[in-house]
This record gives sequence, structure tokens and C-alpha cells, in this order.
Amino acid sequence: MTELCGNEQASSTTVSRPFDVNRWSDYPELNNCLTALVREIEGGEDRQRKRGSKDARRFRDAVRSLVLDLYVAWKTDPALNVAISLSNGNYTKSTRYDALFIRYTSFVAAFSGLEAAGYLKRTRNGFHDPRTGRGRVTRIKAEPKLIESLTAEAKLTVPAISQRTTGTETILLRDEKSTKSGQAKLLEYEDTAETLSMRANLQCINEYLQRHWIDIQISDAEFRSLQARMRRDHADNDRERPFIDFGHRSLVRIFNNADWNQGGRFYRGWWQGIPKAYRRYITIDGKRTVEVDYSGLHVHMLYAEAGERLDGDAYDLGNPDIDRDLIKKVFNAMLNAKERIDKPERFEERSGGLTFKQLQSEISIKHDPIKHFFNTGYGLKLQRRDSDLAEAVMLHFFRMNYICLPVHDSFLVHHALRDELKDIMSKEYTKLFGSNISVKETLGSDPILEQGIPDGYPVSMDIATMLKPTGLYAGYEQRLTDWRSYREH
Repeated sequence: MTELCGNEQASSTTVSRPFDVNRWSDYPELNNCLTALVREIEGGEDRQRKRGSKDARRFRDAVRSLVLDLYVAWKTDPALNVAISLSNGNYTKSTRYDALFIRYTSFVAAFSGLEAAGYLKRTRNGFHDPRTGRGRVTRIKAEPKLIESLTAEAKLTVPAISQRTTGTETILLRDEKSTKSGQAKLLEYEDTAETLSMRANLQCINEYLQRHWIDIQISDAEFRSLQARMRRDHADNDRERPFIDFGHRSLVRIFNNADWNQGGRFYRGWWQGIPKAYRRYITIDGKRTVEVDYSGLHVHMLYAEAGERLDGDAYDLGNPDIDRDLIKKVFNAMLNAKERIDKPERFEERSGGLTFKQLQSEISIKHDPIKHFFNTGYGLKLQRRDSDLAEAVMLHFFRMNYICLPVHDSFLVHHALRDELKDIMSKEYTKLFGSNISVKETLGSDPILEQGIPDGYPVSMDIATMLKPTGLYAGYEQRLTDWRSYREH
């Protein structure tokens, strides 16, 4: 039986995350394991007729999606639950956001079969109260029997699991109204030449991301500490995701307020959700990266739009007692908000003796040429333009056969490409806005690890199983070894 150890220790706080139907993996050992699972499930079914070829394929894909996502949840944290809807209505809606490869009949048969065979268990039943509209979806977890089968027989590892890049919608349009859950509703739309081009470009980028491994080069102890911090931040509504899911290497573009001119930034890459200080430790295929960002991107864009030039530091009000990060935070809030903005936490400690109203007034005086943009919600329109800028930068590196990871107004690339990144960021900005902007490099990570397996060394899955890294960085080294073995498979 597989043991839980190292950085896979269960946390004391049980959390859940939504079922991710887009997990995918396809190699001989896994396919053999899936065939055995399907036969076992079908052996316990009370069916009069054998499934046709199309239904059999859908059933197998449903089993694959369930077991892969349960495995990823277990690897993230053995205490993590997967929240999954068992309602027919969530599988029969016909919208562009549906997963077209899964059907309710196939899904419920796969779910029931895995549950009956002891491969998954319900940890909490779902319910819906029609009187109040309140409810929750079912929570599930992998049973040890499933983990044992996937690790011992299928030789499954997280790096062997990718995300589907076809059949899923990556260009999302949201309503301006929030649903009861606090999330904006996704809207249907008619494709145009522009949306088709954005989707095609993003598919190229996502397919390329799936062929590479993005990780974080920190010790196992620090990784556990980071996961705990992210979980706390998430509980306090200060972070979108409560943990790192290395499988999330695909991006989507999200537009807001039912308006293609608002938003459009790239989201859902796992590296975008970690604290900024940890980005220096991100690696691509085991290689160090460097991060370069624009200096005051939105401020410069606004001045360019107003036909003016910004001189000096946009967030320097001439008072050294006012925290610069506070000025930047309030500036961006004034730019993005349509109404009154809330005072930041610990404001008095960082404000240099100014009231919140006085600070906003000082910012308006400092930026008189663009003050008419404040409190208009104009920031979302700037996001549309900076997202087009990000697309151009990423496509440049894609055409060079290199990865470029976006973090809204900054990018990460292999450290040897720092000058290329700085150059293309400046050129694309000038091309779009007709003015110049400075870019700055964030300190990259130190080469603190010597990899146990050199690049180009053929690593089979059997060899990878025997080469179990040890030491402070065992988790990172193991993931990298698993990736290299899967790549050579």
C-alpha cells in the first residue's frame, strides 16, 4: 500500500477545490491501467448490452478524467477534497464553456463504478434546498486502492498529466453582474475574426506550455510553508487559489463587463498565484528564469493616451514618510474603481500623517494630466491593451521555440534570454503606444541545486522509480526526474 510521507503529509484543515475535467494523460502503462479499471467497473454493472464504440470511448474518458483529477488532488494534499456536481443539469447545458467530450450518462456511470469498486469515496454529500436556493456539491477523495493502482501499475506522476488544449474554451466573456457565489456569469457570444485569432494564438501558446515543465526550486520544508501560507491567504480572501497545482500550465483570457474592450488578461497559470517573492525560484525544465517587468505600465499608458510625458517616479509624492507601495495601491484603486474606494489596512502606519482623502488628493495633483481617468473604472480598458501587449511578447518567444510566462505586466523566461525579453518588451510597447517605457529586471534565482540527472540523459520510468532523490530538495528533484522520464517515455 502506498504510504503518505514527506511533503505529502495531510494538513489538519480540510479544503476542497472544483473538479477539473480537463486533466489528460495517455501512455502505455496508464492505458493498461485504465483498461483494467474499465473492465472491473463494467464487470460490476447490470447492463443488458455492451456499450457501442462511441459510448465506450466516452465512458473511458470519464474514468480517465476522474482518476487523474483525484490523483492530482491527493498529490497536492491527501486531505484535499474534490468538489463535484452529480446533477444532470450541469452536464446537459449546451454552451461554449461546456466540456464537449464528457456526457452525464458516461460520467455518472464512471463515478458510480469507481465508487462501488472502492476507488473513490464521498466525504460529504451534496444537497440543494429549492426553498432557499442554498446548496453544495458533493465532495470526494481518492481511496488508497486507486492511488496504489495509479502509482504501482500505471507509474503515474504529476508531470505525466497535462491539460486538454482543444475542446475547451479559453476566451471567456463575463457579465458585469455577480452571481450568488460572487463570481461573474459567463456569457455566450458570437465569434468574430478577433476572437478566432485570439483563441488560435492562445492554443499555440498552451500547447507549447504543455510540452514543458514549470516548477519552483525551493526546499521541501519551504514548499510546505508556502502551501500553508497560500491556504491561509485564501481563507482570508487575499489569494485566489489555496495551493500550487503544477498541472495548471494552460492560460485563458478573461474579458469583463460584457465588453471586449475591458479586461482580456491571461489567467490560471499556477505561477501567477504564488507570492511575488517566490517567483525568483521558478524554473522552466529545470533551468533558472529571470523576471522582467514594465515600470509603471498603466501610468505610462495613460500619459501616452493623454499625449503627455511622465517624468520621474509615478509613485513618489515628495514625502519620504509615505509608503511607496501604499501610493501605488491607492493609485491603482482610484484608476480601477467607479465609486468610492475603501481605505487600505494599516493605512495610518504608512500614510505620513495624511488622511485617506488627502492622499487621494495628492495623487490627483501629482497626476493632473490624467486625473480625469480616476474613479471611472478605466483600468479595465487598460488591461485590454496590456493583454494585447502580453500576447505579442509571448508569441515572439513562441516563434523562437521558447517559453515566456506572463504575470500581467511582467514576464519570466530562461535567464539567458533576459536581454531578448527586455528588447522585445520595449519594442512591442513602442509599437502599440508610440512612446518609450523602461523595463526592469527582477533578481533571478541562484543556481543552488546540482541536478542528479544531466540534460539529455535517457531516463526511463523504471529508472526514475529507482532514482529517488533525497535531501532538502527531494520533492523538487523528484518532480524534475519524473518530468524527464515521462519526456523520454
